[in-house]
This record gives sequence, C-alpha cells and structure tokens, in this order.
Amino acid sequence: MSDLHSYFVAGPENLLSHHILKSEKPEKTLIRIVSKLAENGLDVFQLRAKSMKDIDIIELIKDIKSATFNTKMKICINDNVNVASKCKGLIDILHLGQTDMDPNEAKKLIDQNIQIGLSITNENQLGNIPNCISYLGVGPIFPTGSKNDASEPMGSNTLKKIINKTNLPVVAIGGISIEDVSDLFKIGVSGVAVISAILNENNPTENFKKMKENIIKGLEK
Repeated sequence: MSDLHSYFVAGPENLLSHHILKSEKPEKTLIRIVSKLAENGLDVFQLRAKSMKDIDIIELIKDIKSATFNTKMKICINDNVNVASKCKGLIDILHLGQTDMDPNEAKKLIDQNIQIGLSITNENQLGNIPNCISYLGVGPIFPTGSKNDASEPMGSNTLKKIINKTNLPVVAIGGISIEDVSDLFKIGVSGVAVISAILNENNPTENFKKMKENIIKGLEK
C-alpha cells in the first residue's frame, strides 16, 4: 500500500473546546483542521465517528473530500461497513477491528477500489490475516486515553516482533507522542497513527509539522 507515514485518527468528539471557533460546529472544526493537515502533507485521515448517524457521517465525508480534493491525503472510515458501501469514490480505506465484520465479507459489500486495514492487538492474531488486507494497525503500543476499550499496551518490543513476522505494512497506534515517532520508524513501522498528539492544548498544525520532522528523522537510518 502507498504512503501511510502520517496517519491521523479523529471524530468530532475528540475535539477540545479551544479548537472550536465561535459559531463553528464541531464537524466544521474537524474539516478545517484536517484540511490544514492535508495541505501540510498528511497521508491518511481516519474518521472515527461512533456517535454520529450514518447519513451525517456520509455528509461529513463528502465535506472532507471536497476540502482536501487537491491533496494526496487518503480518507479512511473506521469500522462502518454500511457507510463504506455507500461511499464509492469518497473514501480510500475501510479500517476494521477484530470484533467488526469479517474483512472478506466486508470486501464483498464495498467498492473494490477501497482498501481494507485491520487492527491487531497481539502476535497470535497474525495467524488469521485475510488476503484482502492492505495494512495492519497494531496497538495499543503505549497506554492511551483516546479509546475506552483499548487492549493492554504491548510496548515497542512486541511491535518489533510483529513487524518481523509480517510482510504487510504496519501502522503503530495507541498512546504515541510526537517524541516517540522517530524511534518507532527506526524499528520498522510503515506509519504512526495519532489522535491526542495532534489534538491537544497546542496548535494541531504545529503538532503535525513536528510529527513530520520526527518521521523524517526516523527514516534516516
């Protein structure tokens, strides 16, 4: 799969109050932030919108697609096969977890140009990766407060073992700070996925620029 280096995961519920401008709805704030990151080279944005209705998610995806049309950024939808099946030409990736629909079944329901990513939380899950999977989301690497049902953190040593046992690109996720990024690339990840490292008390665009700098450092092996 093509570039996965910088991977941002978020939904309107992840925004902090200072991100939202006066008279701006959270969805518009998210579009504005993602658009700015895309202009600065974001590779993948994954929309994780657990509390929104499908019809509203699709409208949000349309707006994000329009706002980032002239960038290289790929749009991913988290978990929601129903939304993915209605988003031909709008999204590039469907990302599934271990408890979501079987990837082979999901593949039958979506446009064949949409790629599928799969989350794994331990080494044992490497034994059951369908051929339709384009990359693995591996984690949580470190403790994280961004996902209430996250598994136990595996640490960088287990992450490295997983990287060495698969030919698929590995995107690390879970509790990753800007400072962790270069070290994770040095051990062989194909990408890092972050939420709070971008959406914190600082400026999201400045956070992203620092993240990109550390990606470049990590790739200078």
